[in-house]
Amino acid sequence: MPLEQVHEQLHLRHPKRSFVQYRLDKPGFITPIGHHLSTAMRYTCLIRSISSAGAVLSINKTLTLPENFYLEIDGIRDEIPCTEFKREGEEMVVHFNMFLDTDFLNLVLGRRPAGQDA
Repeated sequence: MPLEQVHEQLHLRHPKRSFVQYRLDKPGFITPIGHHLSTAMRYTCLIRSISSAGAVLSINKTLTLPENFYLEIDGIRDEIPCTEFKREGEEMVVHFNMFLDTDFLNLVLGRRPAGQDA
């Protein structure tokens, strides 16, 4: 998968960090930087897979976006600052401007945070 290219580069700089890629297939929203509070500049996408370092998105191939933007995952109010890494047709690989916290990634994946009983 294309996200592995992001992981290869980051693993050299952060050898102790895990870059496990998870299939997500969840709707999301892209907000270009500079239009943070404007809903008129919010675009839909499908988040195909995600890791602590980045994601693979399906977007409209005719959509023109700046290199940097915010990604919001449907149902989660936090926005993730992203930078485009690679784009081919409808598929865009992004890397996050900072690694996702393990608890946040578990929330995105619908898992219980560590230490919580069923």
